[in-house]
Amino acid sequence: MITEETGTLLVLLIILFAGLVIPELFKKIRIPFVTSLIIIGAVMGPYGLNYIETNQTIEFFGFLGMTFLMFMAGLDTNLKMIKELKYKVILMSGLNIIIPFIFGLFIVKFFGYSWFVSFLIGVIFVSSSAIASVPFLEKSGLIKRNLGQIILSSILIADITSLVLLSFSLQEVSKVTILPLSLYFFIIFVSVFLMFFFIPKIFEHLVRKRFRSKTYHEKQLRFVIVLVISTLLFLSLLGAHPILAAFIIGMILSKVSVTENILTKFHTLGYGLFVPVFFFILGMKMDLSLFAKFGRGTAIISSLCLGLIISKFGSGYLAGRLAKLSPRESSLFGSASIIHLTTTLAVVYIASNLKLLDSVLISSIIFISIITTFIGPIILGTLLKEEMD
Repeated sequence: MITEETGTLLVLLIILFAGLVIPELFKKIRIPFVTSLIIIGAVMGPYGLNYIETNQTIEFFGFLGMTFLMFMAGLDTNLKMIKELKYKVILMSGLNIIIPFIFGLFIVKFFGYSWFVSFLIGVIFVSSSAIASVPFLEKSGLIKRNLGQIILSSILIADITSLVLLSFSLQEVSKVTILPLSLYFFIIFVSVFLMFFFIPKIFEHLVRKRFRSKTYHEKQLRFVIVLVISTLLFLSLLGAHPILAAFIIGMILSKVSVTENILTKFHTLGYGLFVPVFFFILGMKMDLSLFAKFGRGTAIISSLCLGLIISKFGSGYLAGRLAKLSPRESSLFGSASIIHLTTTLAVVYIASNLKLLDSVLISSIIFISIITTFIGPIILGTLLKEEMD
């Protein structure tokens, strides 16, 4: 007899085994790890072969995977770098935010959706994926130059803007306070400001002065975990959505010196267990029947995919030229900004759980992530190779 606990373990086993074996096969045709997990989830999920169903435990693992991804994205944010290059970064990120937002908003509105849903898709168009771009910038050595710093900073600002806009818009769906929104957001802002000031000092005091023993790394790891969970709970109780709260915690800890050993353990824990479940669950939300025949759903998917690629690359190239970058450098920024991964999928995950988007729009955005994580790195890698030559 299969109990609920046994069923959960079986589902986890299938997901983790699939995430271990199948991505290795997909590498031969240059399909990234994340993309392969989404495809596997789509095939095995309710809209595909219907072999797997989730439950609350599996969904919670997916939530932890999303939280981990946003925490690591925040941890990789270099606020000092953004400040030093603020003028070019503001110009480039500004255009790369406004133009895609307008594209996403009006494409969805054209197909008859409400202004609120259209706004959410516009917010999703704003985001990019700094995590996906970093390996290419590091490999080429560009990340140590101003150009790499400008590209990365601009993408990070777009991600932060997307998360903030999402958090504000969710207040319209699920009110978490009886206070006026202006006062409520002021409280959130002050709380985050104080956390940015005090948490690094507390961290440095306890970790550097108290945790000096043979179990230093273990104590530091436990302290970071306690700090992350408690801060996440505090911000969530204030009403900040976990997707934004996790990112903020990562940015706060990016200001302190966390040992490479601790970062490695976090990365191993997340990508070894929670992250594969998150991407697999996202794949399960993708309706494959929309691709079987041409219709309204296919038209929406095609329009959104083309609209995002054109708006992101076009606005990135235009912004680069206005910032006095060369045509090739501007193309690098445009190519890096079309990749939609971590932030985009986290936003879709939240919106789908709240029933804010229908299956067509959910499938559209997931498909966009699959396409952009496939073609984006190819274009980016080609341009970077030319840059090095």
